[in-house]
Amino acid sequence: MTTSRQSGVSLVELMVALAVGLMVVIAAMGSLVYTRTASRLMGDSTRLQQDAATAFRVIGQVVRQAGARRLVDMPGSTVSFNPQYEGIDVNTNTWQPAAVKGADGALNGPDTLALARDHTLASGPDKKSPLNIDNVDCLGQPTAPGQNVTSTFSVDASQLKCKGSGSSDDTYGLIAGVEDFQVWYGLREGAGLRYTTATALNQFSPAPWDQVEALRVCLRLAGELTNGPGAATVGCQGETIQNDGRLRRVFFRVFKLRNASL
Repeated sequence: MTTSRQSGVSLVELMVALAVGLMVVIAAMGSLVYTRTASRLMGDSTRLQQDAATAFRVIGQVVRQAGARRLVDMPGSTVSFNPQYEGIDVNTNTWQPAAVKGADGALNGPDTLALARDHTLASGPDKKSPLNIDNVDCLGQPTAPGQNVTSTFSVDASQLKCKGSGSSDDTYGLIAGVEDFQVWYGLREGAGLRYTTATALNQFSPAPWDQVEALRVCLRLAGELTNGPGAATVGCQGETIQNDGRLRRVFFRVFKLRNASL
């Protein structure tokens, strides 16, 4: 009678196999966490880019139209820009209407920006006619005939909001995740422009809001809390924002007031 010998793994071999398997699992979990974090950061980065583009598109459209006046018939069969248009304010030195007016935020907080333009048509109930289609505020709402078309941008509850002059006369959020909104105002200085703050402009009496030719706008946007790796961010005003796990992006854009010379 013969006996068969059976062999198996030793305790040492089993421990080594378990250790190798554990290291593989840990590496896989680390790779998964890194991939998920990178994916969320990429998604945040894309969203912030899209939100900034949306905000600048709306602001840019309003700025480009700011200060526009409708043409009216004058005595003697002549046509002139509406002399009754007063904009947001009138400079009592030049007696020119201002298309833009702003206010700096308290304690370096987000600014407020208001822009206005003349109504295209003085009367007419048909809001869909070609003459009235442009009489809309930043929210796309038609403004009542005879009233200035105004749009006011501000930040509230981390949202960039706009209050229009349209039918609802309310304030709506355009984008979320907004930590800062800063505006500088460009005045002619020689062959170029000098940008200054609303506070600096208001130190003059009267404030030369009618002489503003361009706007420099900054948005600081923040993504979701990810606890991912990051670094400190330089904000709109040159301040340092410490990393807290959120992805941040700072966007600048310059807009020309096309109707500033009217």
